[in-house]
Amino acid sequence: MLNDRRWMETKRVVWARAEGLCEWCKRDGYIVAGVDCHHIIPFESAKTQAEMERLCYDADHNVVLLCVACHVKAHKELGSKKKEAVKARRDQAFERWKERQTKRKDNGTMESNNGY
Repeated sequence: MLNDRRWMETKRVVWARAEGLCEWCKRDGYIVAGVDCHHIIPFESAKTQAEMERLCYDADHNVVLLCVACHVKAHKELGSKKKEAVKARRDQAFERWKERQTKRKDNGTMESNNGY
């Protein structure tokens, strides 16, 4: 999702809104260049594809531009760099991928979801 056109447009909107400055530093009265777009609620935590897309591309409510220090702080607060959290997200992503790739036909056989 982070390589597609919708994400590029979301980032463009966020950068324009923030005027290239870290939104958290700006809120606290500092002027620091922003470098990373950050999802406030990680889109990988979504239970459905629709919810994942909503969280990923929601420039108004779920994506902010942050400097490196604020981005690191945000992830530390989320605990998202801990080994268990990384593994859980990877497992979730794999399960969602499997669901998209295959689905059951009425006769119980597996059918590819990718058109092959």
